[in-house]
Amino acid sequence: MEILAIFAAGAFGALLSDIIQDNCIVMPEFKSGKLYLGFFGGLLVGGCAGYLIDGSLITAFMGGFTGKSIVVALIKQFELTSQLNKFPSDDTQSEDSQ
Repeated sequence: MEILAIFAAGAFGALLSDIIQDNCIVMPEFKSGKLYLGFFGGLLVGGCAGYLIDGSLITAFMGGFTGKSIVVALIKQFELTSQLNKFPSDDTQSEDSQ
């Protein structure tokens, strides 16, 4: 039962974060054959982050509140890194030309 409470605290933190950030709750929808989870995605990420942090309701709430922004930052960092890896650096080109 405690695990459910911790998951719920993280999910509530994520819901509050979505409301503050977007000033609304984004409902799930289908577009072009893809399912966009809307606020359910934030609830899932927030609940998991809250559960994984340390077992306290307060830290679970804060983990849920910040969990989505951390995941988004990690995804952006991963995309930037993968884009940089597509192009050879200037050092590699200068070595090949010599």
